[in-house]
Amino acid sequence: MKMPELLAPVGGKAHLIAAVNNGADAVYMGGLAFNARIFADNFKDHELPEAIEFAHVRGVKVYITLNTLLNDGELVKALEYANYLYSIGVDGLIVQDMGLARLLHRNLPDFPLHLSTQGTLYNKEAVDLAYKMGFSRVVPARELSLEEIKEVVEAGKTCPEPVDVEIFVHGALCMCYSGQCQMSRMMGKGKNTGSCRSGNRGTCAQPCRQAYTDDSGNTSYALSPKDLCLIENLPDLIMSGAASFKIEGRMKTPEYVATVTRIYRKYIDRYAALVNRYGDEAKQHYTVDEEDMLMLRQIFNRGNFTDGYLYGNPGQDILSGHSPKNQGIFAGRVVAVIDSEAKTSEPDERKAVRGALKRGKVLVCIALSRSFDSGISAGDGLEFRSEDEDTPREAIGSVTTYIKDIGGRELIIGDFDRGVNTGDLAFKVTDKKLTDDALSAPDKKLPVTIVFTAREGQYPTLTMTDVKSGYSVDISADHVVERARKVATDADRIADNLSRLGDTPYTPGYTGIDVQIDDDIMMPLSVVNRMRREAADQLVAERRDGVIRSREPLSRAKLDVIESGEMLGYNNLDLDGYKEKLAERKVIPVPLEEFMSKGKEHYGDPSRKILPYILNVSKGNLDTYIENNFDKIVKAVSETGILIGNLGWIERFRDAGVKVYGDYGLNVFNEQARKAYEEFGVELYMPSHETGIEDIRGIPYMITEHPVPSDFLRDRKGFVHRIITAPSGDKTLIF
Repeated sequence: MKMPELLAPVGGKAHLIAAVNNGADAVYMGGLAFNARIFADNFKDHELPEAIEFAHVRGVKVYITLNTLLNDGELVKALEYANYLYSIGVDGLIVQDMGLARLLHRNLPDFPLHLSTQGTLYNKEAVDLAYKMGFSRVVPARELSLEEIKEVVEAGKTCPEPVDVEIFVHGALCMCYSGQCQMSRMMGKGKNTGSCRSGNRGTCAQPCRQAYTDDSGNTSYALSPKDLCLIENLPDLIMSGAASFKIEGRMKTPEYVATVTRIYRKYIDRYAALVNRYGDEAKQHYTVDEEDMLMLRQIFNRGNFTDGYLYGNPGQDILSGHSPKNQGIFAGRVVAVIDSEAKTSEPDERKAVRGALKRGKVLVCIALSRSFDSGISAGDGLEFRSEDEDTPREAIGSVTTYIKDIGGRELIIGDFDRGVNTGDLAFKVTDKKLTDDALSAPDKKLPVTIVFTAREGQYPTLTMTDVKSGYSVDISADHVVERARKVATDADRIADNLSRLGDTPYTPGYTGIDVQIDDDIMMPLSVVNRMRREAADQLVAERRDGVIRSREPLSRAKLDVIESGEMLGYNNLDLDGYKEKLAERKVIPVPLEEFMSKGKEHYGDPSRKILPYILNVSKGNLDTYIENNFDKIVKAVSETGILIGNLGWIERFRDAGVKVYGDYGLNVFNEQARKAYEEFGVELYMPSHETGIEDIRGIPYMITEHPVPSDFLRDRKGFVHRIITAPSGDKTLIF
């Protein structure tokens, strides 16, 4: 059974080192533009070659995120940037924009493209179209169940060239289907359409992490999910056949990357060992140590974890609770507050520590929870929260600088700002030892074998082989081996010098060195050292240049031809034309289910065209309805055509002879994207709402699998968002 790639997030250089040294097989990161985490540290152009070399010589692949939507004016720079990434050896591009994908597939066909989760792929029918559009890997929606993941994996295997499937296993979840969220953009839009922070353009303001008031007057974080954690479900996911397990977190700390990567590496390797030992019964022997779960919770959690939609819809259990931030580990309850400027009746042991207080600060005495056994040490971060949910209060916390154990599982700790009350709940939100230890992993080393041969009267030779890649180099020295005049060179001394690989990314292990020499020869160790260094340098160069050796980047002249012929001026997406068509209002888009139940005649005015549409996210009940009634639907829409906003049903309806129109869910934001769909028989009806164009249906800010039990949500600015259940009954639309 092949184990999946472990793919770790990288926000900057420290994250890269943490990911590589803690066991990542691959990393994903962004440059300074065109990526969906534009507020991460990211890498400047001149920093990327060094970062890629660091990863490649240690056997780690590098994927770059170009996963934002691009307007026509940005495509030129994006193509040039992609060409640069191709030239320096990037292993793959994570792309959302189909216009950029079209240009790359046509002009750099051997550059691997990964369809971002923002491409909103969620059913097996979409995989074949993604393959034809140039993608060798797809990252499906995080809302998929285990069975749906298996279906997508199987669909990938049936393509002419297999399409890999990459799934998220840990980290933050979006409430909305990625790529279909307009909430950040619309909530901050103001007077300048499209000028605010859009998730599809890399600047999401995370409105799902804000508090909302529902129709009963209750205020909560109604759209804030817990973080995903599938460490306990790895056997099921490995057996699904997914090729890559992805950790979310390019905005997290290097310590987070190190901790999560190390733990997932441990358990992928643990399961591999169990498979080798127990075969098909390996799952029965798989367990996760509680201390590792504790570390995952301690490094970051939003009200513990969720397994998302892997085994069904979790409903309200998916929500993060009273806070959208890191909630830490529950430590205990405040039983007393000690203030240097307040008179309190306290036991003598509490009075005795009053002198430790800084002016204006308080000490707190907490009774530790029976379940809390990780301890509190100087440097740990503590946070105190009110238990009274009716009168919520901002959490108060700081780094612990004073600790006194007074027995009976009670600690006096400080110093903290005033405002902590008796009865408050105490949480450890950071663990100094955990964060200090997180970045202490040794440098990653790759195993090599070394064969050294020295025969009297001949030149010595050295063969060094990279065990994992198979790269091998042969070195000989310009030195004739002579018989020893006094003391012969010992084979063990030669082996010891060959093992000193120092700062190189290699290690010979325990059995990796084979020294074959004649008896009674003299072999200068300086020559041995020089041969070893030269071999290691050449092996590093082999790994560094392995990806780019066969690549031919586009020349400046070729780029000029592409840009002048396909992308400039007269070929921009005709937004004015779409606005005019919408202004005429001669087309009425109606949900497919409604159209099928009521019939075309129900809509009256024959001068207006009825256009049935499939919701941008049809996963679940709507997909099942379409599949079960496909022939009947084809007949009903044969005259009207059908409006589709997802990849899944385009080819099925097109091949059945139905005219297919492209809806806004396809996120067409440039002329190249329009052409991409046109080549598959799709006539664009509605471009991406990122263009600022809206139709008569209005704009759903979110399409979510999560059931919101309210008629509306009011945000902190007083704006009211309507909550509507889609006709399929299993999706929520937020307007």
